[in-house]
Amino acid sequence: MKRLMVFCAALAMTTGCKKDDETQNPDDEATSSESAADTGDEAEPAEPEVPQEPDPPEIAAARLQVLAADFPAAAETLEPMVKDLTDREQYRASGLAAAWYALAVVRDIAENAHAPAEYAVSMADKTGDPEVVSAAYTALGTYQLGVESFEEAAASLEKAYEADKQGPNAAFAMIIFSEVKISMAFGGTDQITKPEELDVASTALSKAKDLATTQGSDILLGRALVNEAAIARYRNDKDKACELVAEGMAKYEAASASEWLTSGAQALKDASFCK
Repeated sequence: MKRLMVFCAALAMTTGCKKDDETQNPDDEATSSESAADTGDEAEPAEPEVPQEPDPPEIAAARLQVLAADFPAAAETLEPMVKDLTDREQYRASGLAAAWYALAVVRDIAENAHAPAEYAVSMADKTGDPEVVSAAYTALGTYQLGVESFEEAAASLEKAYEADKQGPNAAFAMIIFSEVKISMAFGGTDQITKPEELDVASTALSKAKDLATTQGSDILLGRALVNEAAIARYRNDKDKACELVAEGMAKYEAASASEWLTSGAQALKDASFCK
């Protein structure tokens, strides 16, 4: 099992995102996940065979915990909920719960997110609901990032964004997409070898910032700013990196962000020799 490192641009600033010697690409069992990210013709949404209930409010609360990187609390809430909703064939609610559960566990051990992300994608296919599609493919893409299947991750996250461009999860999808592109910029080395990928990441973060600002999400705005600061550092623009990380940390403070996020921003600040 491979432990997913915290986003390298924030917490491992002395090196690039480099694949562990023991890391392997997803095995054959992941094939269905990768093919699910294809953008070909899609089946008509299935009609539920049982009455569908409103989403439990705990899902929305757990989503906010995931965005703020309070992963243990979100996982504790969602794990039993996923089973209950799945057993009761609540398509939309179980798909959302599974997606956010996958996102709650992926940062510790990436493989733990595989099954719930796949299930969320299956519910996205059943419902055709834009919010479920967006959350499910964000979860799948983050899992794929965790196992370093970067091309597949980028495709999944683009699908997540395209499914609901103005929706509540679009900014988050673009933030994770930027992390994929930053990883790809290293080209499997310790140095930036594909700087054009940083340009793609910057464009994604501009979209994320606009959405986060419009939707009033300090936590997502902070995350986008910190990722922009990482890009500035990789471009050797110390002044811009320091300016952006300070802005991001201010947003984190306003949103009472978790230590997982604030420590990453502080590591970036230290590595950039900011005052």
